[in-house]
Amino acid sequence: MSVTNLQGDYDLILYGLGVMGENLVRNFARNGYRVIGVNYVVPVTEKFARQVAREDVRDRVGVAETLAEACKRLKSPGGAVLTMITANDPVTQPWGPIDQVFFSGSQAVRSDTEREEVPPLVELAPEGTVIIDGGNSHPRSTRRRCAELEKRNMLFLGAGVSGGPDGALKGPCIMPGGSRKAYDVVGKMLQDVAAQADGPCCAFMGPHEAGHYVKSVHNGIEYGIMQAISEVYHALARLLGLKPAEIQPIFAEMNAGRHGGYLMEISTEILGLTDAETGAPMLDVVLDRAGQKGTGKWTSQLAFDLGVPVPTLAAALQARIMSSFKPERVAAADALACAPLKEFDPEGRDKLIEAAGDALYGAMIASYAQGCWLIQEASRADPDEHGGDYDFTVPMDEVARIWKGGCVIRSRLLDPIREAFLENPDLHNIMLAPPLRRILNDGSFQQNWRAWVRTMVENGLPADAIGNSLNYFDTYRAARLPADMIQAQRDRFGKHGFERTDRPGKGHHLPPSD
Repeated sequence: MSVTNLQGDYDLILYGLGVMGENLVRNFARNGYRVIGVNYVVPVTEKFARQVAREDVRDRVGVAETLAEACKRLKSPGGAVLTMITANDPVTQPWGPIDQVFFSGSQAVRSDTEREEVPPLVELAPEGTVIIDGGNSHPRSTRRRCAELEKRNMLFLGAGVSGGPDGALKGPCIMPGGSRKAYDVVGKMLQDVAAQADGPCCAFMGPHEAGHYVKSVHNGIEYGIMQAISEVYHALARLLGLKPAEIQPIFAEMNAGRHGGYLMEISTEILGLTDAETGAPMLDVVLDRAGQKGTGKWTSQLAFDLGVPVPTLAAALQARIMSSFKPERVAAADALACAPLKEFDPEGRDKLIEAAGDALYGAMIASYAQGCWLIQEASRADPDEHGGDYDFTVPMDEVARIWKGGCVIRSRLLDPIREAFLENPDLHNIMLAPPLRRILNDGSFQQNWRAWVRTMVENGLPADAIGNSLNYFDTYRAARLPADMIQAQRDRFGKHGFERTDRPGKGHHLPPSD
């Protein structure tokens, strides 16, 4: 028996009914749009149909077993197909599930033995349809899809969507890039379902891969801030012997102030949770082995390819990778000695907690600074020198604005960041913006940040994000770096030449060795 229940024309097809996909269907319907939900596994579609039939949006939601059936009911022109499916890593898998749906055809899976071949979307979509990839696609995959669909005179957007299942339902942050004409067609629809913060948290990021580039960087910043928060929790627990519930008010106070944001909010909540089975603090039963979906890795790869320093974001990625080697770490803990942990008197405890706040804020500033710089350098890059990549210019003030709502890295810190880019769109690094520069130049702030890192080193505790953030700050503000020795070394062993401080030119060499 067919689950398809379509009546009349629809504004949107959403293909991919995972938790985010089905909540986005509800969001679009709640905002007055008629939506068709489709999943390649038909029983998933059937389950969703049963759920939504009991909800108040049921009159605006239809379901179809296949994209072919759904496309027959899509309004033309002005309709859209939004895919929310797993992306591929172009380094390891040049052609992935999204490409199959778009270009070569997919399947409708009814059971282990019953499958139906479905033509590619480019053959099914009515003329004038806007195709939107809303998954976490690599920017290079998006650029390729933009070019391929443009050759076919089809309208395409690569749109990063952040906010998780809750944001998908209540209002995500949406970062679309690609065809400006496509955005003119569906922009209002996307803005209507987006979160609101000084306007809808959805804005056109630029042509080609701009939207997914911004989303990749967003995820890198997310990694950096999450790691820094985790380091503070871990150190307060280890050094002061505090239970998670005792750390919770410390985090709550920070969240109520300038540290406030979604990641601090959920971290504060987590600290107060207990395990229903054991009654222990929830964090005590969560294994210290962090997963990743690859988007944080992409951010570091993009930065290395472009030559932009992102030490906090890269260190956060490395910390996750290290966490995955749990058995090896347990063995090393027994084999490799560390000095006993320092004991803190009441005054020392208070100072450490104060230092924690400043060190965490410094790492948050550094995470945003590195991400914003990476987007700016991509916008400044010459596409001809990068194989066609980076053929876009991203409006940084709009990035900061739409990140203020719906997305995972929304925080109060984005207010001064946005103001900085409004005042100076060409600002090289947000650490130079007057309000952030005043904080970073404050003597007690720097002293606390350094004291925190020093304490972590003295006690053998991880400071991947916070320590690398401090190194980033110190290296960026250094008028002279030890790279003079590196250049001299390169010339000595490889005759690479170097630049001099007293006259131009790159072909200078060391005197011959004896």
